[in-house]
Amino acid sequence: MSISEEKMMILKMLQEGRINSEEAAKLLEALEAKKEPPCYGPGPRAFRGPKPPQRNYYDEVAKVRERIDEWRRELSKNYNQNDFDKMVEEFSAKAEKFGKNVATAAFGIADKVADFVGSIIDTSAFNVFGNCVTEEQQFEAAAAEGMNLELQATNGQITVKKHQEDKILITAKIRTPQENAKSAIAFSNGDGTVSVKLAKPDTYNLSVSYDVLLPAVKLNQVALETKNGKIYVEDVTSEEFASVTKNAVIDLTGVNSGRITANTTNAKVNANYIIGRDVNFNTSNATIEIKNLKAVKLTAATSNGKILVDNVQNYDNENVAELNLKTSNANIKANMNDSENKGYKISARTSNGDINLLIPNLLYRNAMRTDRFNRQADAETENYAAAAQKVNIQAETSNGYIEVIK
Repeated sequence: MSISEEKMMILKMLQEGRINSEEAAKLLEALEAKKEPPCYGPGPRAFRGPKPPQRNYYDEVAKVRERIDEWRRELSKNYNQNDFDKMVEEFSAKAEKFGKNVATAAFGIADKVADFVGSIIDTSAFNVFGNCVTEEQQFEAAAAEGMNLELQATNGQITVKKHQEDKILITAKIRTPQENAKSAIAFSNGDGTVSVKLAKPDTYNLSVSYDVLLPAVKLNQVALETKNGKIYVEDVTSEEFASVTKNAVIDLTGVNSGRITANTTNAKVNANYIIGRDVNFNTSNATIEIKNLKAVKLTAATSNGKILVDNVQNYDNENVAELNLKTSNANIKANMNDSENKGYKISARTSNGDINLLIPNLLYRNAMRTDRFNRQADAETENYAAAAQKVNIQAETSNGYIEVIK
C-alpha cells in the first residue's frame, strides 16, 4: 500500500469516528517519518540517519491478530472440567491486561479482543463433558401474580420466554458422567416461590440448562443464575429481575421491572425494550448495548469494551432520567433519539480521546477543558432549569471518545 493510500485510509477512519483527530495526526506523522530520507551533514552533530521504525495502525492490527491466533491455538486443546474454570480465568486476565497495556486500545482494538473473548467461551467447544447422555426433566407449577421464580444452572444456558397458558413450565437438561443425573437438581414449589436449584453447587463435572415458559402475569422476583452459559429472556414482568452469569452473553428483550440487574464477565450485555426504575448492567472485556430504554436511573459499567445507548425515554411520569456510563479503553456513544424539548445536563471525562456533544443550546461551565491527554466537559442546555423532563448524563472512559447525540 502506497503512502498516499495509507493517508486516505487514515482520513477515512477519522471521518467514520474510528479514531479521533489526535490519533489521526500521530498516524500521519508516522507515515511522513517513513518517507523522510536520512540526513548526513558535515559533522557528527548533523548526522541523524534513519529514524527508528514507528508502529502504525496496520502494525497494531497485525499484532492483535497474531496474539488472538496464539490464544486460539491454546484453546484448541481439550480441557476437562477441573481445568475449565482456571483456563477461562487465565484467558480473561490475558485479554484484560492486553486491553489495558497495548497502545491499540486507543484505536478500538480492545473491542475486537473483547468480541473474541465473548464468542469463544462456549462449553461445548472444549469437550468438557465428553459423550455424556443428556437427561431431561419437566417441571410444572400454577402461576399467580406476585410469585417468585428462582433458577440456578451451571455450564449451560437459561432461556425464558412467554406463552399463552396460565402455568410455569420448566424443562431442565442435565449432562454428567455420574449416575442418577436427575438428582443433580432440586425442584420446589411452595410459599409463593417456584425454584429449581443445584443439589450440590460445587459439583464440577455437571452441565445444567433450562428452557422456561412463563404466563403473562406480573411476578414478584425473577432470579436467574448460571456460569459459562448464556441468559436469554423475552417478555418478563416483575417487581425485581436479576440475571447473573460469567463468560457468556446476557440478552434481554421486553423486560419490565422496578429493578433490573444483569451481571456477567468477558461477554456482552444486550438489552432492548427495557422498562425499569433502576437498571444496572455490568460486564468486563466486552460491550454493553442498550436500545429503547425507559428508566429513572441507568448504570452501565464495563472495561475494554464500548457502551452504546440508543433511544432513552423518561420512565412513566418521572421527570428525570439519569445515565451513568463508565468504561475504559473504549468508546461511549449515546444517541438519545430525542425530538422533545428536554433539558440536558452532561458531565463527560476521557483521556486520549475526544468529547463530542451534539446537543443544541448547550452552555459549557468549563469551556471544554483540555490538556495534552485529558478531556473534560460539563454542560447543560439553556432550558434545563425550566424543562418539564430532564436527562442527566455522566460518561467516563479512557483511551476512547465520548459522543452524545440528541
